Amino acid sequence: MGNVRELAKEIKAKEEPILTDYEGLTTAAVKPTEKKLAVLVLGYQKFQLKTLDLFQTEVPDKFTAFGSISSHDVNVRRGPTSKEVSLFRAEKGTPVIVKEVKGLWVEVRFADGREGYVFKDYVHLESAGE
Repeated sequence: MGNVRELAKEIKAKEEPILTDYEGLTTAAVKPTEKKLAVLVLGYQKFQLKTLDLFQTEVPDKFTAFGSISSHDVNVRRGPTSKEVSLFRAEKGTPVIVKEVKGLWVEVRFADGREGYVFKDYVHLESAGE
């Protein structure tokens, strides 16, 4: 048996091709309850694939959720306050790993490994069904 990264890569290679089947299920669903369930299952499959991607990187010390930046030109700060220096700016739609929510601030990690804090209103947290 391999290590976590290798196993995650193998599982993703098997699971990713069936994403199209899940998308087809949402198209084929006609009744409202069928549609709702199909969209939910598709969301879970996408969430699973993101999680497998996470296993293939350096897994952060904390994990709350996957998310994305929800506004344009957002400051990413060194600490959880507007008085902290802005380290860099992030654009709307940028995916993030939400490490922790601390009051009005969210500790995030970007795909390139950079980390910082973003005001909570500017981060959309994904649930497994999205």
